[in-house]
Amino acid sequence: MIEPITQRMSNRFRPIFGKTTPLFQLFIFFGLLLFGAILGMLIGLIILYICGLSSPGTSLDFASGNPASLQAARIMQLSSQLGLFIFPPIALAWLVDLNFMQFLGVRQPKKQLIYLPAIGLMFVSLPLIYRLLEFNQSIRLPESLAALETWMQQKETQAEELMKLFLSVDNFGGLLFNLFMIAFVTAIGEELVFRSVVQTLLVRLTKRQWAAVVLTSLIFSLAHFQFYGLLPRFVLGFFLGYFFVVSGSIFVPMAMHFVNNGAAVTVFYLHHNGYTATPMEELGKGMSQGYIVFSIILTGFLLWWALRISGEQ
Repeated sequence: MIEPITQRMSNRFRPIFGKTTPLFQLFIFFGLLLFGAILGMLIGLIILYICGLSSPGTSLDFASGNPASLQAARIMQLSSQLGLFIFPPIALAWLVDLNFMQFLGVRQPKKQLIYLPAIGLMFVSLPLIYRLLEFNQSIRLPESLAALETWMQQKETQAEELMKLFLSVDNFGGLLFNLFMIAFVTAIGEELVFRSVVQTLLVRLTKRQWAAVVLTSLIFSLAHFQFYGLLPRFVLGFFLGYFFVVSGSIFVPMAMHFVNNGAAVTVFYLHHNGYTATPMEELGKGMSQGYIVFSIILTGFLLWWALRISGEQ
């Protein structure tokens, strides 16, 4: 009797860490993240050297705003994203599961209709997210932590300034590149890291699915190192984790993440080039309480509808 191909592959290849605990697999994953971050940085520096944008012993001033520095910053950003977010989850999945694609949740959702409430949620929840952002930015630490607060404000300002340098393009090609780097690659990478790996392993570790979703959302928010966006990013992380659970597919939170980041990139581009009068950071300001309440109601409805579509209620 001829042995099935999948069975022969299973007999020949056994994942190295396939029988280890979820906690140990998380430990391995953090090691892969560190390795990936270093690898991405080194590859980026090599590319800069080959392209003549850097040389040994010279420092890179990404904040200077000159074209060469911005090009170098974009190369380093993209290389770092690939090393930190794409390589580690794929490597871990290959090390712990024979069907590594299944481990990552790379499969079609149970119901294609789930994309409708998922994408809709990214828009109807905006008033709620903006209100959370305003509240988060109004939080002040005690006087005893003034030094910490100053440090956090400086980091927040630096991150905003660098992002504005990336976003400040005046042609369609630049917009497409930003959509690729900031929306597409980020959506794929961060969802593989936080939903496919961290959330999956925390579910196995805690045996509590929704507790794992909440904990992953907190880790997701803290990992961005932006205190003044902690609350809205936590809520967005919960939405992404929620739809990963109810859809059973990583493609759904990836699509949501892409829409969220892509919309921000596009709005900035339109204002920067004079197509709209309202800057991105001003959107949502001054909304009445009625908008907030309506946003909460619609958000709750879409979350409920997603459960109905998935058949879990």
